[in-house]
Amino acid sequence: MAGRLNGRAADDRDVIVRGRVRTMDAARPSAEAMLVRGDRVVTTGDLSTLRALSPSARVERARGTVLPGFIDAHVHTLVVGLERRRLTISEAGSVREIVERVRDWLASHPGLDWAVVGLHVHAEDLAEGRLPDRHDLDPVSGGTALYLDRRTHDAIVNSAALERCGIDRSTPDPPGGSIERDAGGEPTGVLVERPAADLVFSHVPPVDRDDLHAALAEGQAHLHSLGVVGAAEPGLSPVELAVYQEAWARGTLTLRTLAMPLVDTALPPEEFLAGLGTVTGFGDERLRIGPLKVYFDGTGGFGTALLGRAWPGRPGYHGTQVCSTATFEALVDHCAARGWSLAVHTVGDEAVRIVLDCFHRADLRHPIRDLRFSIMHAYLWPSAESMERAARLGVVLSTQPSMHWRVGAGIADRFGALADDLAPLGAWAAAGVRMAGGSDGPDFPMSPLFGMWQARTRRVRARTGALGARWALTPAQALRMWTLDSAYYCFADDVRGSLAPGKLADWVEVSADPVEADDDALAEAAVLRTVVGGREVFAA
Repeated sequence: MAGRLNGRAADDRDVIVRGRVRTMDAARPSAEAMLVRGDRVVTTGDLSTLRALSPSARVERARGTVLPGFIDAHVHTLVVGLERRRLTISEAGSVREIVERVRDWLASHPGLDWAVVGLHVHAEDLAEGRLPDRHDLDPVSGGTALYLDRRTHDAIVNSAALERCGIDRSTPDPPGGSIERDAGGEPTGVLVERPAADLVFSHVPPVDRDDLHAALAEGQAHLHSLGVVGAAEPGLSPVELAVYQEAWARGTLTLRTLAMPLVDTALPPEEFLAGLGTVTGFGDERLRIGPLKVYFDGTGGFGTALLGRAWPGRPGYHGTQVCSTATFEALVDHCAARGWSLAVHTVGDEAVRIVLDCFHRADLRHPIRDLRFSIMHAYLWPSAESMERAARLGVVLSTQPSMHWRVGAGIADRFGALADDLAPLGAWAAAGVRMAGGSDGPDFPMSPLFGMWQARTRRVRARTGALGARWALTPAQALRMWTLDSAYYCFADDVRGSLAPGKLADWVEVSADPVEADDDALAEAAVLRTVVGGREVFAA
């Protein structure tokens, strides 16, 4: 433990952490002390035994409950950092308020050629009951091309951006996406799903490499303040992967990261995988590469998830399938045969069914259980049959309770009582499916403690009472999602997820025990300290 930690000198002695320790280790679930040597846990137990094992150890008294460090199984760390450096609108009550905030920000940053704004609101949040479009943005943006990013799925742009990208009434919808048009057939500036958003985003000047490193530093520092010691970041570009590799080489990567490349489904699988040749096998406990991230359908909040039923008010529209089944099946089979894992964005019940069908057929030829294939989100009415199939195949569910909190009211407004079955985590657990907890930040609250609270309470934003209380998780199940099962998802369960002998010394001190605290106490709980590999990375 040599070096300097947050400006405080550290020594090389063993450390005994004294206090209430919840280990998540089945052999010793709780202890009054933990012995740490370097970056590893030696053992846990009673204080006198640990002092006898290491008489010269420095004793630190924990201020709260000590837990395994939290692992966010789905967070966009780089974007977390970038959005702390640009205008981001996560709360707004009207289109007018959004436009005014964009106007004021542009006035304070004159002369911009392009401007990217994070916009994390939904139509039902706004007084007008609709999203802004180019007609709202044009009067305040001048010659600046605006790209309002709705996190990879949708985007809203102004006329300047449409013109620079050559998008007009004659531009066809790209496969898997759509260009929203007015009654006269002219683009409104709303681009639905990633293939459509990419028509403009591909023209946005890339973020400078140094700015990406600064964003990574800011993003991981923020996550450490929430008790997060490790994360899976899905959907990285080659440049973003390179930034992670450079941070690892420089020793600035403090957040243990599973870096997940975004699949370009326009390329044959063998060609895409060949392009990853420089990163396959790279990394250690700070950085691992894989699984591959694939988009299969849209989202619930934006009304584009692929459902077995039609979306209300849109006869015949069942959602958007971003990747064709034939392309996806070829990718699944290719990866299964070559030992690559896949993590698939699937929100609607029909998307989940199709993806698991493809997994099943690949499994008959090349067993996939050890590859830990996963489905992401899967919150709109997955069937019992899909849950049972996922359990049989060893497919992991990557789930984000803070997303359910954010979109639940809008789903209830659209679907009524059917929304009670939104994100039935209790049913997934009963089926025997591992569930890795995450946030999908920065779109949604990133605190794992908040995610645990939502999974237990089933509360959603802007509504009183629980939504589908029968699907609530127990406190122990909720904590497991951000520890043992997220470690499994990240292919790190042998060294992380619990405070057991020989595992990495990654822990968090929390003001309340998430298992014993009631819901109100958990809602008020705070992270006091975060430690990665025996080194303090955050202290309140």
